[in-house]
Amino acid sequence: MALTILDLGGVLFDIDFHRTCRAMMSLSGYNGRDIMFGVEDQDPVFVAYDRGDLPTSEFRDRLRELYGFTCSDKDLDRAWCAILDNGLFTHAEATVAHIRRTRASRTSDRLVIFSNISELHYLDARDRCAPVFNAVDHVYLSFVERVRKPDPAAFLHVCAAEGADPSDTLLIDDSRANCAGASALGIQVVHVTDPTILTTL
Repeated sequence: MALTILDLGGVLFDIDFHRTCRAMMSLSGYNGRDIMFGVEDQDPVFVAYDRGDLPTSEFRDRLRELYGFTCSDKDLDRAWCAILDNGLFTHAEATVAHIRRTRASRTSDRLVIFSNISELHYLDARDRCAPVFNAVDHVYLSFVERVRKPDPAAFLHVCAAEGADPSDTLLIDDSRANCAGASALGIQVVHVTDPTILTTL
């Protein structure tokens, strides 16, 4: 059995980390502290929230402690979710269909999505993601699974859940760190630098 693991943000969903950083810096009470939030490097509080280590209420409290925000929960949530404003790439459904045909066409093959994603981001994006979520065999979310890429345990968790050997697994991801972590386990990787070309691979 071959397993293909598709990333969501940056591969199927058009995310913009700077949009959230700008939105958060415009919130009332912001104290000027640097907001480290990007595809490769993030403040530990963002990593912990993605991994499900913090409930949403505690995440909001930690953001207020770190950055001085005095705004409402609604305004804070909206700023946090600004990264998602662009929605799915126009080619996202075609990408999943193409990978299904070329990589996961046999009945025994599996095509899954594994996303580093927080509860608030998931709730904001889930309806818009339905076309690609419904086109794969399973969706793994870091805040639900309590593991987060590029931790080797995250990749091994998905492989074990799918009954797949890492050597028979392919990761398609836009993060260099995620690709390096997977590759160290013997997983094949496609590092996505231009998601528009995925339908031609």
